[in-house]
Formats: sequence, C-alpha cells, structure tokens
Amino acid sequence: MVPFGRSLAAGVLSLGLILSGCAGQPAPTEGTGTSTPEAPAVSLQQPGALRGVFDGGAGPASLAASSAFYASSPAAVVLGPGAPAAAGQASAAAVGLGVPLLVVEPGNEQQVAGELERLGAEAVVLYGAPAAGWAAVAGDRVQVPGPADADGFQSLLSLDAVPAEAAPLVAAVAAMERDAELSVPGLEAAAPKETAASAAASADQQDNAPVQQLPEYKPAGAGTDAMVLATEDPASAAAVATARAAGAEVRMVETADPRADPAVIEDLRSRRDGGIYAAGNAFGGGENFAAHTDVALNAPELPGGGQTVFPGRRMVALYGHPSGGSLGVLGEQGMGETITRAGETAAQYQPYSSEPVVPALEIITTVASSGPGADGDYSEETAAEDLLPWIEAAGEAGIYVVLDLQPGYSTFLNQALRYEELLKYPHVGLALDAEWRLAPGQRHLEQIGSVDAAEINEVSAWLADLTQENVLPQKLFMLHQFNLSMIRNRDQLNVSHSELAVSLHADGHGTPGQKLDTWNALRDGLQPEIWPGWKNFYDEDTPTLTPEQTFTQIEPMPWFISYQ
Repeated sequence: MVPFGRSLAAGVLSLGLILSGCAGQPAPTEGTGTSTPEAPAVSLQQPGALRGVFDGGAGPASLAASSAFYASSPAAVVLGPGAPAAAGQASAAAVGLGVPLLVVEPGNEQQVAGELERLGAEAVVLYGAPAAGWAAVAGDRVQVPGPADADGFQSLLSLDAVPAEAAPLVAAVAAMERDAELSVPGLEAAAPKETAASAAASADQQDNAPVQQLPEYKPAGAGTDAMVLATEDPASAAAVATARAAGAEVRMVETADPRADPAVIEDLRSRRDGGIYAAGNAFGGGENFAAHTDVALNAPELPGGGQTVFPGRRMVALYGHPSGGSLGVLGEQGMGETITRAGETAAQYQPYSSEPVVPALEIITTVASSGPGADGDYSEETAAEDLLPWIEAAGEAGIYVVLDLQPGYSTFLNQALRYEELLKYPHVGLALDAEWRLAPGQRHLEQIGSVDAAEINEVSAWLADLTQENVLPQKLFMLHQFNLSMIRNRDQLNVSHSELAVSLHADGHGTPGQKLDTWNALRDGLQPEIWPGWKNFYDEDTPTLTPEQTFTQIEPMPWFISYQ
C-alpha cells in the first residue's frame, strides 16, 4: 500500500473513520472478530492492440489518457487554472502516486467531475484555483493541497522529489519513474521548516478547511503494456504524466509521424500487441495516427530507412528511358550498369549532406511522341511488364524509382491507372511532366504543355488512396515545372495527403544564373509543404553544376536532384 502517515491537521482521525483504509483508523482488537476493511486499489486498463491520440488541448487530452489507462483509481491529481507553473509539480505527483492527472479548464468542470466519479476516486491532490472553487469538481472528496516543494512532496505525499535542471517539460515528464526519486520541473526550493500544526493553521487560514491527507490505497502492480509517442507540446504534459503513472513507455519523437524514424518503427514493432498512442495535436487525430501506425508496423521501409520520403533522405536520380541514351542518361548503358552508375552518382553528394543521399531512377514511362499512335494520344506507353525488371533490380539495390508520365492528349490519371500494379511497390513513386500535357490542337515541341491543378489533384487523391489501401510507405509525388504557365492554379494544389511527399522539380536548362532565376521564380508562392527538386543536364547546362555546387549554391538545398 502507499503510506501517507503524516497527519497535518485535526479532523484527520474522524475522516479515517469514514474512509476505508485511511490513516488514523483504529486497528481492530485481536479476537473481537472485527477485520480491517481492505484498502481500495488502482486498477489499470489493458488496451490490447488499440490505437489512439490524446489531443484537443490539455483538458480533453488528460481525460482521454485517464480513460485509456485507468479502470479505477482511489485517488487522482487535478490541475486547475491559476497555477501556470505547476504542470511539472502536478505531473510528478501523479507519476509518483501512480494515479491519473486531470486538467480543469473553463467549461470542462463537469467532465472532470464525471471522470473522478468513473474512477471511483475518494481523494484528490489539487493544484490551482478554479474561479468557482473546487466544489463543482471535487465534491466532498478528500482534498489535499498539491505540494510545490520537496518538503511538501515528502510530508503530504510521501514522495521523494528534487528540482529538475532546466529541460523541456514533456521530455522531463516522460522520464519520470513511479518508484524512483522524482526530478520535478518547477519544483520550488525547500520551504522553511514548519511544524505540522503551523502548516495546518496556515492552510486553514487560506482555505477555511483543514489540510487533509490521502487515504491509503493499493497501487497497481505491473504497468500497462502500452507505448505513447509524444512531441514537446506542453498541452500534452498531463496525458504523458498519466501514461507514465500507469507504467506506459513514453517515446519522445522529433517528428509527429510514427513512419518517420527507423528507431521508432523498431520500437513500435516490439509493442505490436500492446496499445500504441500519441499525445498532442501534431499527430493529426486518431484516424490519421492509426493509419500511419499500421504502416509503421506492417510496411517495408524505404531505401535509406524510415517510411516517409523527406526529410529523412535526399535523392539523386538518373533520368531517361531504358530504350537508349537519346532520352537521358538512364538508357546510356544496360540495367546493371545503370544501377551501379546511380549509386556512384548519389555517393558524390553524400559529403555535402547531413541526410543520407539515396540513389534513384526516374524512368520516362510514357513518352511524348511526334505522331498520334494507335490510340491517338501522342504518347507511347511502355508496357508495365517491360519496366518490372528495372523496378525489382532497383529495389534489391536500395534504389528508389519514379515513374514519369508524358501524357499528350491523355490525362495523367488515365495513364497512372495503367501502372497501378507497379505503383504498389513500396519504393516506386510518380512524376507528372506537364510540358507534355497537350490541349486540343496542340503538338509537342510547338508550345509548352500545361495542366490545371484540378487534374493533378485527381491523381494525388487516387495515389494517396492506393498508398493507404495497400499499407505502403509514403510515396514521392513529383511535379515537373520550368515555366509558370505549366501548372495553372498552382495555389490550389492539394498538398494535404499525408501518404504523399509532393515535390516541385525545376527542370529547366541553361547557365547557372538562368537556372537560379527560374528556381527562385518557381518557388515564389510555393506551398511550404512542397519539397523543392532540381535537374542537372550533362549537355544542355553551361556548365553543369558539380555535386558540391548543387548542394552549396542552391538555396534551399534541393531534396531531389536528377540528371538528364
């Protein structure tokens, strides 16, 4: 049982007569047949393979975490308004006691009261001061003032606590241990020594009520088999404290996406059969988090590790068609030599990048043609079975593949549908080349083609659905552009699909100055969610930038570089 043996005010004895297991209750006389009532116990939920997010702000997140981890608890810590610096203290009290931390905000008083009722809480440790007082929340439960210094933690809660060094709040809470000395952010220096009577008198003067102490209760045994991902979002601190109090493992992450970090993916897979949760608004809500977690648990990782395309890697690609060198360097040699060349080209960039530089192939999958062809669309579609050996060989070599579409009179979506089975490979993305999207009456090379954002959005929605339905890692979705007219209504592009990493690829040629002018013009007004890419031409650029120049002279540093 958790002992709380220091009585701080008169009246505790009478309280003990009412609450079973309270300190101060007379022991039964041997042989009288009277037995001591068993102290109430903390009971944890065992979440199984549940997925969920504690979000919506500090109050809703704290209630959600309490509901997820606790079936019942004889005590709880409650943090109310008026104590902005007390979040660390309240978190430490909850973790040390092994009970939930609930946050009272204006308008949620009844929800907190309802959660205390569900928990069967007989006592509350209170921080802050709601404008209407604690009665509406705490009712007639035992009310213990939340301690703010180490002496108070020991005298009121029988917990050992020391001030924490300056550190982010959530990370500090995530590191707290229930059965260890608590390192508490915001803990005050030790207060002057006071007798129990003087402390009680002081509290009585302030609150018109004697200081009470918690009744004894049985803490939970083994902790819950769950993991919680968290970022440094102060509104999630209470939910993280409740998770730690219940014994859940809390994993701090730099990116609020379980697919992003190979180490996080490995951790999650070790907890496959336990509950997996996230704390904070940045995770995108429960449905989004569940889908991303499903990918983390079940999908392969991308070349270079992780399951999100950027920022975990940069890519350097060879561009062209397997039929020969006239369309780009990819076809200047056989498949095996191309695989080797791609790796060697990417390696030249690694000294100038803090991220892994992954080799890639951008294969022109449908080729703009001078004649209409059998289907009249001025585009020659390469058979999917002819590209499959390239995709398989690239996958074995750790090389990413992008399928590039030059649709002529067809639509980008109609052509993408032809390659659905290839796009189900986890290391295959899609590029749309608007230069070769013709309007009625146009011909290739007579003018620059163009496409409206609405058509691009149709493709991105389809590709995002395909990615999610097949539990695939995030896909690169690249848009080629070197002229502002090529993508109409570009500000209306839908870049919200978390299944896709959208990249705008500046693929014009010329002198470095001309190319940088184009680069800057294309980036003007570009949505911040779009990752910029760059193309180097071996023959048409004068001169071709070196790998060092490409990564050091172009701002911002491009994430995808291709060679034609």
